[in-house]
Amino acid sequence: MNNFLKEIRERVLVYDGSKGTMLQKLGLKGGECPEEWNITHRSEVRQIYKMYKDAGADVIQTNTFQGNRIKLEEYSLGEKTYEINYEGTRLAREVMGRDGFVAASIGPIGKLFEPSGDLTFEVAYNTFKEQIKAVVEGGADVINFETFTDLAEMRAALIAAKEETNLPVICSFSFLDSGRTLMGTDPVTAAIVLNSLGADMIGANCSLGPEHMLDIVKKMSEAVGIYLCVKPNAGLPEMEDGNVTYKETPDKFYLLAKEFAAYGARLIGGCCGTTPDFVKAIKESVRDIKVTKLTRSSKQVITSNVKTLQIDGAKKLNVGRIDSRNDEELYNALLSGQIEYCIDKALDLASEGYDAIYINIDNVKGSNDLLSQVVNISQGYVKEPFILETSDFEALDKALRLYRGKAGVIVDGNSETVLEKLLLSCSKYGSTIICRELLS
Repeated sequence: MNNFLKEIRERVLVYDGSKGTMLQKLGLKGGECPEEWNITHRSEVRQIYKMYKDAGADVIQTNTFQGNRIKLEEYSLGEKTYEINYEGTRLAREVMGRDGFVAASIGPIGKLFEPSGDLTFEVAYNTFKEQIKAVVEGGADVINFETFTDLAEMRAALIAAKEETNLPVICSFSFLDSGRTLMGTDPVTAAIVLNSLGADMIGANCSLGPEHMLDIVKKMSEAVGIYLCVKPNAGLPEMEDGNVTYKETPDKFYLLAKEFAAYGARLIGGCCGTTPDFVKAIKESVRDIKVTKLTRSSKQVITSNVKTLQIDGAKKLNVGRIDSRNDEELYNALLSGQIEYCIDKALDLASEGYDAIYINIDNVKGSNDLLSQVVNISQGYVKEPFILETSDFEALDKALRLYRGKAGVIVDGNSETVLEKLLLSCSKYGSTIICRELLS
């Protein structure tokens, strides 16, 4: 077992605080790339790491939050992607030695996923994979995806991490005071989907102060039995004389750290506006906490990015259908390459209030990319969870890779080989095998 995972089962670990706040204190100017300091101001970055270590942090986060190639190209630094991430991680490893852990900070790319934007799964996947490779080789113990607002993007990041490295992965979202992310994901859905995909820890960071984040953490804890990571801001940001300020005090973090731990938080630190003083307060608060083993949730669920559906076998599901076997217009449209027909179909289904959407296009002969295309274009307009049926495992794997929620899967055939392949795909992408009899 990875030492980090062993530690969080036994005690509450203390994360560090904001890098941006500290970099600004040391001279980072507006418009500068904070991550470039990993190669231009190594001593200052090393100093920040050491200040947090000395304050009591068990885990130091790297100065690589905006270190993906797409973001770095905005500063004409794309060709230095590897060096910036490698050096930011190496410096943290150098400071921590074997006295604690190094978590690689990886933030969102900064573009919207299709159909809202033009970011595709494969572009996101490859972008994250490049950054992950650099931080792993720089000496990271943990991968921490943080401040994400789009579940689709987080899925791409987590899948990239699982396929690139065996390191533990933390997935942390930024929530608004509405209790949802900017893209509409609630804590329960985020927790269930990421748990099913194999995240080692989930959590919340940024946007909110510690008091406002308590309810988020409670909902995540109740949804799934998984250890949590919590990093609140130093209160809500305020503008003073044109500058962003934070008014929360380390004392509030001291008081609330124990409450976070009671809901399964095993890694507690600070985000924007926090400093080594906040880390000292958290360290003092959790020093003598006796942890208990979490009980994993036994719920069986299918979930999309905004809705959770309980499957208990007691009632049949009212399903809408994208089924070319019983829809001649759909069949002809797909056969002639008119994938856009699915948009109209999805829009019609979205207004009907179904429990789930069943998709089967096996009778349309052609590329095994077709199922994934139908799933990808339809999920932009339908928020209900999908149930996919196919006899083509390669097509299923491609479709599950792109689907943003937790799909239900029905596959023709019951041989040992068929079941083995099915279980591998469902396990990899957090899908659920369901009985045909559940469908109305």
